[in-house]
This record gives sequence, C-alpha cells and structure tokens, in this order.
Amino acid sequence: MCLLFLIYINDLNRAIKYSRVYHFADDTNLLNISNSPKQMQKRVNIDLKLLYRWLLANKISLNCSKTELIIFPRRGGNPTNFQFRIRLNGHRIFPSEYIKYLGVYLDCNLSGKYHCTILHPKLSRACGMLSKARHYIPEKELISLYYAIFSSHLTYGCQIWSQNPSPQLNKIITLQKRAIRNIKFSEFDAPSSPLFKELKIMKIQDFVQLQNCLFVHDFLNNVLPSCFSNYFHTLTEMHGIPTKARELGCLYVPCSRTTRFGLKSFTRKCIDNWNFFSSHLNTQLRELPRHELKNRITNYFISSY
Repeated sequence: MCLLFLIYINDLNRAIKYSRVYHFADDTNLLNISNSPKQMQKRVNIDLKLLYRWLLANKISLNCSKTELIIFPRRGGNPTNFQFRIRLNGHRIFPSEYIKYLGVYLDCNLSGKYHCTILHPKLSRACGMLSKARHYIPEKELISLYYAIFSSHLTYGCQIWSQNPSPQLNKIITLQKRAIRNIKFSEFDAPSSPLFKELKIMKIQDFVQLQNCLFVHDFLNNVLPSCFSNYFHTLTEMHGIPTKARELGCLYVPCSRTTRFGLKSFTRKCIDNWNFFSSHLNTQLRELPRHELKNRITNYFISSY
C-alpha cells in the first residue's frame, strides 16, 4: 500500500516551482533557500498555492492545521525579525520554534537541545522499567531489555542532536549512567565507567564518534547517496607532500570562520574523529572492512573505561 502511495505522489515535485521537495512515505517537506526574507515569503506562498492545486487535482486532502513552518537563519547570521505571512488555502502558518522530522525534533539553530528535552522523559520512564524488571529477569535478558526500550531511543538520530555538549545533553548522559547502575544493582553515586566496561556498552558520546567514523568510511568507499559526493576531501587530493597524515588517509580540515556552523558542525566533528583514530590506530582506516573498523573503535572506547 505504501509503495502504491509513493507511486501516486511521485510527480508532486514537478508541481512545485521554487522549493526543493523531500518525501518519506506520507511525510512531505518543502525547503526554500534565499538571502531575502521577502523573496522567500513570496516564493513559498506561490509553491503552497501550486501544492494545494496539485492536491485538489489528485483528490488528496491536506490538514492545514498540522502544517508547520520553521525558519533557519543563514550561516553566521542571526534570526531575522521579518514577519513572515505564509498562507495555505487561506490558513495562515506561523513559524514554529521546532519541528518534528522523521522522529527527530529540529530547532531553528539545529542545536539538538529541544530533542533532548523531549527525549528525557522517555528515557526516564525506561529507567524506571529497568529498575522494576531487574528483580525478575537475569542480567543477560535485562541487557536485551536495555537495548530495546532505552538504547533504541538514545541512539536514534544521535549524530544530529548529540554532537556538541549542552546542559540538556548532560541530562541524557546522566540517565544512561542511571540505566547502567540499575542493571548492575549499583548505588546511585557508584562510578559508572567500570559498569560500562563490564557490560560492554558504549557511552552515548563515544557511540556518536563511532558513527561519525563509520559515516566517513562509507563516504570514502562510495556507498553514500550522491548528495554527499563532495562532503569530505582527503589530504591526498589536496597536496602531494609525503606527510604521515597523508599516508594514513587523513582528511583535509577546512578553515572555519564560525563556531556553530564551523568548529561544531557535523562535518568538522566527522573529520576530527576520523583523523584522530587514523593517527591513534596508525592504520589506513579506509582499507579496513566496515565491521572490523567498528570493532576496533568499540574496543578502544570500552577498554578505556
């Protein structure tokens, strides 16, 4: 049924004039990029009119009250004070502080703070379930329960919302420590690192670094979508000087003029993590099979606890 729906809406993007259209099942998003807020408002309103006409022609209804709008400020810029007047079938859409996209809550600065705020009560309830279940099931099954009801929420989309430290992220880290202590029947203030090591469970901040390295590995082995074709550059591409970093397949570190979109960006974090493990493990990570790379980095973190 889902496949038939995808085929049915496959030509929706042709009806839109200015915005980029992104689909995932029945979730449709329009992305418009412009340096002028006034021009953006005009183009978005035109595209929404075209979208509504396409929906009517194809006998599809749209709930305008569930349609959301968010403004992402330009790189290095500040949120605009322009009062956007966006309408869909006469229904005015006001900018939101955050939106939910494929299960991840995105705020206007892409900081991940709001997602952590939403995630906190879910993980807190999971901790309570682990605390009760530990009295009735053995440790092996309790670990499986941890991965099912706690880790599944913790790791979903973590590369998006947990790249940089924040007070909200610290609360999530504290909840993971509490969950591990619950599994081991430890005191609330017991050191958590030995427990992570004994259970062979990675801390969330280390798991993100692992995923960053696997992302770069996929990029270098050409298994990522074409939109990531120029995401990274190796030192081999940039110069021919026979340095050790070049021989190890390290990545070129671009100059960063901003903190939020430069030093703290997803791209920069991936580069730093890849270069660190390339030098630390002293090997060409690109040539390793993906599962071996994953095992090496996992063992590095767990042995360090």
